[in-house]
Amino acid sequence: MRPIISDELANAIHEKIIIDLCIHAMETRVNKAELIKNKKLIGYYESKLKKLLSMRKRINSYLKNENTKIQEVVICDDMFVEYPYYIKTEEGGIKEGTSRYWKAALKLHMKRMLEGL
Repeated sequence: MRPIISDELANAIHEKIIIDLCIHAMETRVNKAELIKNKKLIGYYESKLKKLLSMRKRINSYLKNENTKIQEVVICDDMFVEYPYYIKTEEGGIKEGTSRYWKAALKLHMKRMLEGL
């Protein structure tokens, strides 16, 4: 369920969710590369991780200016997850919404983002 918000804000929420998942995946890959002591692979993953962290910093500042907070993931079933979020309005109200994703689609979004770095 999506409240009435701008497309730019909806895209920022989507991008933040994908970036957070990519950062988690890259941190896991760096740890695995450290275990096998592959310096070249560690450097490659850390460079991608730095780009993702700078992107997340930019998105977080935008979402903070828009008074938007994304909450923890809610696992609906074995195929779908939801990310609830809320936006504080200037009038003092709150707009609540959720972004529902198919897990396979999230993996595809992550793959495309990581290939684009």
